[in-house]
Amino acid sequence: MTLIALLPVAVVLSYVHADRHDLPDIDPFIHFEVPTTGVVLDSRGEVLVELAREHRHVLTYEAIPEILRQAILAAEDRTFFSHRGVAWGAFPRVVRASTMRSVGAWWSGDEPFRLRFPQGGSTITQQLVRGYFLQDRTGQEDGHELFHGGAGAWIVSRVLGVPTTNKLLRKLEEVRLALWLEAEMARRYGSRELAKQEILSRYASFIYLGNGRYGYYAASEYYFERSLSTYTAGDAGNAALLAGIGKSPRVYAPASGAPEPQRRRDEILVLMAENGYITRDRAERARTESVLVASRDPIEVRAPAVIEGVLTELRRHGSDEFGVEDLFLGRIGVRTTVDKRIQST
Repeated sequence: MTLIALLPVAVVLSYVHADRHDLPDIDPFIHFEVPTTGVVLDSRGEVLVELAREHRHVLTYEAIPEILRQAILAAEDRTFFSHRGVAWGAFPRVVRASTMRSVGAWWSGDEPFRLRFPQGGSTITQQLVRGYFLQDRTGQEDGHELFHGGAGAWIVSRVLGVPTTNKLLRKLEEVRLALWLEAEMARRYGSRELAKQEILSRYASFIYLGNGRYGYYAASEYYFERSLSTYTAGDAGNAALLAGIGKSPRVYAPASGAPEPQRRRDEILVLMAENGYITRDRAERARTESVLVASRDPIEVRAPAVIEGVLTELRRHGSDEFGVEDLFLGRIGVRTTVDKRIQST
């Protein structure tokens, strides 16, 4: 009986550790081909306008200030540099919390049972895998069709329902790809340490942080009008604010006087101190700081006729190599012959 009970566990472990069929293409991830911000410049190199589907600046590991790295690890994944993609030690806590949330919500309401994973149960690698490789699957998991038609999945779906089964299947795939990604990145970059740095820099560039901003570079400029290159150890408060957004941008995006971003910031500062990243005194000082965000003036577009002319020329003379969409995705920039100083809005 014990062997029969352990068989499903063995099958799952074999799948996530050993099954390497239908893996995604890793080359776009290595080159990190994601939308960034395109710019139109004047003749002196001054920015006339920034255009983007996703406002993002791709960061290297070295470009992430140490205080921000510490805040991210405290908020999202304290053991990031020691695990191999999945923090197995956290699984009992995640299973217990997931069971309590799922059963509690089902017991107190009229809706059918569905699996509710607790926030904070995924490593940074898992979060990146989910957003980069499994975005379509994540968006479809609440539908009424199983991701695949295996007998085991069908049986589980008869008991738990299709959406809950899809969520379990997606989570298993997330774990499988996280283990594969870390091993493959270590092979490509020659060491686990370099692989970890590359994964963290991609996470720091990819994550959505509210108000159309992706990654910590764009978020810092938007919320604080601060370049990440200016951050020092004294900026623990702002670093914690930025690190806290990813949990729920709608709730934790910084706003003057908003209590939830400040509460989240303070929690992360305590964790940073507990992890030894900053002193308790520094954490306490940062917790007394008010949340101050940049005032957002209406977007000013200099030389609108010039911008329209640029877009028209790209549409007319663009080729298979470049076009308007490439500008909006940040693949190209355009330098014009006008002078920003003598242009009017």
